[in-house]
Amino acid sequence: FSYPANSALATGINPVTLAPNPSPGGPAAVEIWGTPQNASTPYAYVDLLEGSVQLPARVVATAGFQGSAAHKLIRIVNQNYLYANNPAFGPVYFIQPDVNSSFNALLFTLSRSLANGIQLQANYRWAHSIDEASYEGPGFVTNQTYPQNLRSERGDSDFDVRHSFNFSALYELPFGNKGSRLRKALLGGYQINAIVTVHSGFPWTPVTGQSVSTPGGPSLSPTRPVAYFGCARSDHSNDTFLSPNGDFPGGGSKYFDISFSGPPGIGRNALRGPGYAGTDFSFVKQIGFGKIRGLGENTKLDLRANFFNIFNKLNLAPFNFGDSSTHVEDPNFGRAITGLSGRVIELQGRFSF
Repeated sequence: FSYPANSALATGINPVTLAPNPSPGGPAAVEIWGTPQNASTPYAYVDLLEGSVQLPARVVATAGFQGSAAHKLIRIVNQNYLYANNPAFGPVYFIQPDVNSSFNALLFTLSRSLANGIQLQANYRWAHSIDEASYEGPGFVTNQTYPQNLRSERGDSDFDVRHSFNFSALYELPFGNKGSRLRKALLGGYQINAIVTVHSGFPWTPVTGQSVSTPGGPSLSPTRPVAYFGCARSDHSNDTFLSPNGDFPGGGSKYFDISFSGPPGIGRNALRGPGYAGTDFSFVKQIGFGKIRGLGENTKLDLRANFFNIFNKLNLAPFNFGDSSTHVEDPNFGRAITGLSGRVIELQGRFSF
């Protein structure tokens, strides 16, 4: 297409030597992606047990157990971390179907069906999700700091939330539903919705800038500290994570051994971040037009105002792998540096027929 050739690109792999051909401008490492010819197929077992009982006042109580166990899940690993390297090759990414995961949860629900304009539902879940890699991708996204030993990577899933509660309510305002069509259009059809959500924090992994050597290849960095001395606090409130170093007053170096490099001595996702609490609210007005020729019998206009995080409560963002909040040597270690969205107001109009 009349563009000049890129002199930095290698020209492929020599089928005889199995080494990259040099590029026109000199030697160049080749990045390889591949998959085993007979890769195993991932599979999962899912269990569900649930029971319900009818209570007074149209309330139904439900309790249940939900569980799953998955095997042969995929992780993408740079093989240079596992085997002696050929310097002519860059990263050699191959899938390895060797990840296992498990999830178990107790579920409790109280619900009241719509009656007299009121509908209520409350849900509580105690759950625990465990795996050896929560995502397939290579690099930081996998949150694996020591892929040579998959057993050392077993820990809470990145998305594990131990306690979760939500409550929703719907109230249809009782006035304006009788009389002329004009009266009902102006005074009726109002509805209020509210959702309260509270859950505990996500796990996170403390890391250090120390490097762990690999067999004949590049070093792994960051990695998990070789030891944890203990004595940190376990307060997961917003005030704690807004204070310097959060649960680790005085800085992370007081609590972890980072004096030398070596295999990780603490688990992946061993710590917990800030929880979440928020209230969403909606105010809805429905105007029914009845039957309109050419449009049908259920023609209506919905006007809605949605208020997300209506009380503008400060919620802190989870600690992501690689954030300054997770590096033991960083001054921001243990402290939240990002907040989630404040109050958001959304106005909607929908005409349906």
